[in-house]
Amino acid sequence: MRIMFAMFLAALVSNSYAELVQLRQPGAKGQSLALHCIEPAKQSADAVLFIHGASFPTMLAAGFEFEGKDSWMDFMANRGFVACGLDFLGFGASSRPAAMAIDPAGAVPVGLAPDAAMQISVAVDYMIHQYRAKRVHIVAHSWGTIPSTLYAVTHPTALSSLTLFGPIVPKAGSRAEKTDYSWWSISAQERYGQLQFTDVLPTGMHLLDAAVDRKWAAEFAVAGPDGKSKGVGEPIKIPAGPVADINAAKADHFPYQPLNVRIPIFVVYGSYDTVVKDTDAEAFLDRFAASPLRWRLRIDNGTHVMHLEVNRKSLYQSVLAFIATVDEKSR
Repeated sequence: MRIMFAMFLAALVSNSYAELVQLRQPGAKGQSLALHCIEPAKQSADAVLFIHGASFPTMLAAGFEFEGKDSWMDFMANRGFVACGLDFLGFGASSRPAAMAIDPAGAVPVGLAPDAAMQISVAVDYMIHQYRAKRVHIVAHSWGTIPSTLYAVTHPTALSSLTLFGPIVPKAGSRAEKTDYSWWSISAQERYGQLQFTDVLPTGMHLLDAAVDRKWAAEFAVAGPDGKSKGVGEPIKIPAGPVADINAAKADHFPYQPLNVRIPIFVVYGSYDTVVKDTDAEAFLDRFAASPLRWRLRIDNGTHVMHLEVNRKSLYQSVLAFIATVDEKSR
């Protein structure tokens, strides 16, 4: 009870140092997108847009503050980048589509990749005009790599590079499963339990950062537009579009052609990632043959949520090195 009470208190305190901007989503009446941004000390022409995965939003991912001003977004801002993270509709501080207020059974999944790619377009346009960004780099995680790559294909001159962290890749023998529901739900405590990857890691190995153990679930429980705690054990609604996209991608059905990506691309993942392995990553990256620069890196002792783990700085630094290399070539 004492631990649960401490987690509840943590949920009442905002640990975010990012500015929250609400952007209107064209074609979606009454819907707004949340964009979290941290500006560098000096005006910069370089910007990074972080794209979250299938089940939790920006401020529980690249924007998560471990001890204060030490998120991945802070890391990039401290190195001269405008750092922003987008919450897709149905996630975090973005609004909830009407379909998420009714029975999900038999309905079209909310938040499929084409819709998500259009939302990325809104965020990138804002960053270019508001911050006068001349070079925009996307860093996408897990399912977020699918709409991000689709955006890169449909907007070939908008981005300077694309980082795919723990990307969804084809799996031999997989068949596309039908997703006949609009949303699903999971509690913050259940999702936190999944982050530990106890069924994957060697006995006794725990990779999550201590701050994630201490407060992540409590912060997830209030990661909605109303900011009201549901309690870490209560269900949180999640759009089902990412589930449908992931099922399709595993069966090698993507909403884009890799050969149409003509910007530098970086595939990075942890050695304990259950979504992508070395051979998967190599074969996947080979498909992007038109990219002028391709990097691939496996980081030891990291899982699919390495950005929340003790070795996250290795991830931060490797992505920074890739982006710096791209920027140096473009100057």
